[in-house]
Amino acid sequence: MEKIDQKILQTYGNSNPFTVPEGYFEDFASDINSQIAAEQVTFKKLMKPWMYLAAMFVGVFLIGNVFYAIHQQNRNRDAELYEMYLMSQLDQTILYDYYAFSMTDDDVNDNNQ
Repeated sequence: MEKIDQKILQTYGNSNPFTVPEGYFEDFASDINSQIAAEQVTFKKLMKPWMYLAAMFVGVFLIGNVFYAIHQQNRNRDAELYEMYLMSQLDQTILYDYYAFSMTDDDVNDNNQ
């Protein structure tokens, strides 16, 4: 293993192959400051993420409201269908017996007065 390392060192040497352009770090601070100063943050750019967030919440609220309305309609329809089903299973004698025996003595007295 050491022989391979020695051969690589002899072939390529021990120097750093990367270089920095001349005068790069002397102008680095002034270049960064000029780029920062040139970029102005506008009110529109500052408020854009907040507007997206508000629009998302409004959209979620509206979609939830639509689904809730559909759920309520289905619930009301199901109740009506269940009542119609029950009424279709009963005949007149069963209904008469139900109303006759479900009336209490107070109901009878109220009807007679």
